[in-house]
Amino acid sequence: MKVDLNLFTVFEAIYCEGNISKAASALNLSQPAVSHALAKLRVHFDDKLFVRQANLMRPTALAKNVIVDVRESLRQLQLSLVQSRHFEPESSRKVCTVSLLSALDASLLPKFMERLSQNAPQINLISNRVRRSELENKLSSGEIDFALDILLPVNDNVMHKQIKSDRLVAVARKDHPALTQAFDLDNYLSQSHVLVSSRTSGPSIEDFELGRLGLQRKIGLRCQHLFSACRIIATSNMMLTLPENAAKIYSELLDLTIIDIPVELPSIDVHLYWHLNVDKDPANIWLREQMIKAVLS
Repeated sequence: MKVDLNLFTVFEAIYCEGNISKAASALNLSQPAVSHALAKLRVHFDDKLFVRQANLMRPTALAKNVIVDVRESLRQLQLSLVQSRHFEPESSRKVCTVSLLSALDASLLPKFMERLSQNAPQINLISNRVRRSELENKLSSGEIDFALDILLPVNDNVMHKQIKSDRLVAVARKDHPALTQAFDLDNYLSQSHVLVSSRTSGPSIEDFELGRLGLQRKIGLRCQHLFSACRIIATSNMMLTLPENAAKIYSELLDLTIIDIPVELPSIDVHLYWHLNVDKDPANIWLREQMIKAVLS
């Protein structure tokens, strides 16, 4: 049975004031309106709730049993209404869920987490990569708060803005035999390459762009994780193409060499995506700002 939450406000006022007239005055309602609300509550609980004694309305045993829960529920509701209009990051216990382009994990997550640790230490962060085909639904349902990815076709309910552009480079182990001579386009294309993608098939961004130029490289391995790919690069004669910022991190960790690709490929434009439902939400706005600052730092 559905119950109007406003009835519990009336219940709490009568309990507190002990008088219907005073409860009506406290709620800025008419006395008949409060009496009508009390009648509905009595039907719902199948109990009188309050019994008149002289000029007071004394709570029944059932009313005494439920008042604590009613007050806590009203307090939580009021708190939620306040927080929906104002966000205090230092005390928030929000769970923030983001979806990141895989190439951004190593370079961006530490910076974003550092900002949260300093400014919102009680926020719980979840990085959960979602399929691009599911992005709109995940944003709409609130399953993720926002996402960072390449430019994607989305409907008008999904907001987005470009916040970063990163050029593509190649990495290889420092004593790779291909680096003993001039590294030209033929040399690049003839190497055995690792392709990193969350999908099980289809071209990568770089292969798509090479194909537009009528070029094709050899794919020796397809895997899902950049770190795994870089570890393989460090101990083999394979090469990997990835955004430069990620390349700098992995090259320092695994002693790799960063190589300019001998063909002009478009940069990777990273967009921040969020749903129209949270466009004006103070918490989401603040978190998006922190993500942008992490990207630009």
